[in-house]
Amino acid sequence: MNIHAIEEVKDTVADSRPVLAVRLGRGRTGGTTVLDFLVQRARRRGTMIKVADGDRRNATLSDLYPVGKAGGALRPEGTEIGDVAEWVTEVVSQMADEQVSMVLDMGAGDEVLEAHAKQMNLAEFCEASGIALLAIYTLGPRPADLHHALGIYEKGYVRSERTLFVANESLVENGKGAGGAFDFIMEDPRYRAIEDDIRSIRMPKLACMEAMRDEKLSLYEAVEGERGASGRPMSLGHQFIIKTWINRMEQRLAPVEGWLP
Repeated sequence: MNIHAIEEVKDTVADSRPVLAVRLGRGRTGGTTVLDFLVQRARRRGTMIKVADGDRRNATLSDLYPVGKAGGALRPEGTEIGDVAEWVTEVVSQMADEQVSMVLDMGAGDEVLEAHAKQMNLAEFCEASGIALLAIYTLGPRPADLHHALGIYEKGYVRSERTLFVANESLVENGKGAGGAFDFIMEDPRYRAIEDDIRSIRMPKLACMEAMRDEKLSLYEAVEGERGASGRPMSLGHQFIIKTWINRMEQRLAPVEGWLP
């Protein structure tokens, strides 16, 4: 698949099953942004969705959804591999019991995934429990990010017919165009071997992300002019930039709309 294009996907008709969206790949590649967007859009549409942060090294999702607060993230009590692997079993079991959607951040979690795979085949569990499994791999413009993602994919820890690779344009160095920053993906023979089995999109850069985070505002709160931590709303320019980003994300995710929670 050409990562620059949006390709029609014919098998993404929405169904009534809850979605388990698992984010995989190296840390600091935009995984938190992707999952945060999925949570916000789902809740805005009235869909119940849980947040689970299993990233042992960079638990930024928990910063956005503080543990213990209404709608806050679930977090493992310990950081040992075995403890987190057991926690994954617990949270997906709870999700299956309640039949609600959930995002699960497993960034930098390949060791946890390996340990968990010895206990449970996640794809088979989801199938047996009436859950639609969505595997999301995030990567920046570095071959090492792709190789890490492909390594997890090839091991099959979270093998799913619904697999999405998200290339993060925000990580392209200043002064360099995003146009050809990810060409190396299409040139990689390991990627070409699986491109017919997955879908790929590019996540646009959100220039005022840091300013929005500093104001403790969600995407939609910022767009709607709500007041942030400073007591002021985002500027009209920033509101326009964020609204444009949301619209672009919706356009780029449209071909896999039926996969999303």
